[in-house]
Amino acid sequence: MTKTQKQHVKRRSLRTEESTSRSIQLIAFLGFLYGLSISLLAYVTSSYFKTVIGSDNVSVFYFIIFAVALPLLFHLHRLVEGFGRARTLMLVLIVQIDVLFFLQFLPMNYAGAVLLMIYAILNSFVAVLIDIVLEAYSVDGTTGRLRGLYLSVWNFGVLVGPLISMYILDHFGFSAIFTAELLVYVAMFLAVFLALNNIRGHVPKQRLSLRKVVRTFRMRRDLSYIYAVSLALRFFYASMTVYMPLYLFDLGMQPMEVGLVFTVMLIPFILLQYPVGVLADKKYGEKEMMILGLIIMIGATAWMWATQRTDVWMWMALLTVSRVGAAILETMEDSYFYKQITAHDMALINCFRTTRPFAYIVCMILTGAVFFFFEMRSMFIVIIIVLALSLVPAVRLRDTR
Repeated sequence: MTKTQKQHVKRRSLRTEESTSRSIQLIAFLGFLYGLSISLLAYVTSSYFKTVIGSDNVSVFYFIIFAVALPLLFHLHRLVEGFGRARTLMLVLIVQIDVLFFLQFLPMNYAGAVLLMIYAILNSFVAVLIDIVLEAYSVDGTTGRLRGLYLSVWNFGVLVGPLISMYILDHFGFSAIFTAELLVYVAMFLAVFLALNNIRGHVPKQRLSLRKVVRTFRMRRDLSYIYAVSLALRFFYASMTVYMPLYLFDLGMQPMEVGLVFTVMLIPFILLQYPVGVLADKKYGEKEMMILGLIIMIGATAWMWATQRTDVWMWMALLTVSRVGAAILETMEDSYFYKQITAHDMALINCFRTTRPFAYIVCMILTGAVFFFFEMRSMFIVIIIVLALSLVPAVRLRDTR
């Protein structure tokens, strides 16, 4: 190779490295924005639906949302095959921007509720699409750095969102929250367009057979057990996301107080998930840590049911303790699942991603039925029963150590 050719290769390598570094920075920015977009609306959506129907029992809305989202997730890969990773993500973001634009101006009625349901359905796809897009960078030797950076800034976005959304709700109302969410989605679109639109490469075609995937989970018992544990965790999240804000408002808390409670309770996800992952790898193993997380969550939820106190600081402490258990459990179930599969098991990964919509469907059916006969406080008993039942598959898991 001549000196001129070597200089040309070096310049091209520098340009590639600079482009990759710029993409990673914009992906980190995208992670923060997506975390913020989730938490801006997650804890106020149920209040919107409650205002529309005049009842705390908003289960039907969430049931419809995830009953539609669940089967569509199995066909999302067809869009990716047709349009590509980044373009499919941009297409969904554009539709979301349109939905949020109209939500700003609609009054709080059934038409607005339908649009908000469409937003929630599409939002189920955004996380999966971002994950698929990030996989395109795994060949660059920056996967660990990219994933770590993305998750860190994503968690920070989730952390600050509740306080911001409750402040906006308290001072300006729902239309202003939709405006803020719209601006976040516009910024997300620009980040994807600038950083990721040049992604190339073959998108493998996968014809997912639900029957074959279910058979695989049934034959490999550890996959069935970890799916059940993950389902219980997502059931906990669904119940807390939908009904906890309504419950705290009924206790007399103001929006800013609720925002502060939710912000503080999310801190364990930032502080604990990496250290407990290290502990599981080096000392204890996922199984034992999962059981510990479940016990902490059951204890905290039982205390929520038993207490008669309504002060902000007590509820902040209870919810934070419950998230200590949830942070441990979430890290362990994710780590355990990915130790059971390889990078080629995309069908199994897609099936595992359905725990969230499936959990919401089950949660809305159970809590909706319970709320017809009992007060909202009874949701804590339902959560305790589900978490306690999940101890059975957790104990039966084959230890990875």
